Amino acid sequence: MALEYKFLGRDKLLKGYTYPIKRGDLDAALERAGVPELRFIAFSCNPKHRSKGPFLSSRMLGEAQTSGGWAERSPYIIISAVPADISPRVKERIAEKDLLNNFAGWLKALEDAENVRRMKDQFYTATLIDGKLVVENT
Repeated sequence: MALEYKFLGRDKLLKGYTYPIKRGDLDAALERAGVPELRFIAFSCNPKHRSKGPFLSSRMLGEAQTSGGWAERSPYIIISAVPADISPRVKERIAEKDLLNNFAGWLKALEDAENVRRMKDQFYTATLIDGKLVVENT
């Protein structure tokens, strides 16, 4: 089964910013993990609202907030631009920690999870803080 999602596009990069994750690399990791569908993927470049926020974020509403069904509560993914001067470090940490494959595995686990886990909102973020990759998830 091929991965399905709506691609909301890629914001035009501001001078001095770059995306640390390529869409093709993300798609490949999601397909390897067997993730069947997502609500959407978007690439965002909005440094005023970022203030050292995550470069990778995902969320899925819990079943308690939707009418049920995997398609209606599919997760979404937002890739945020980072300053070009830290991009090499972000990319190094992504590779060192196998972030994309671990993230894709987390998404696949949501699909297969028991109702108890799926009842609550689920989230995943990856941020570079003081040169270290910080991942938070439910």
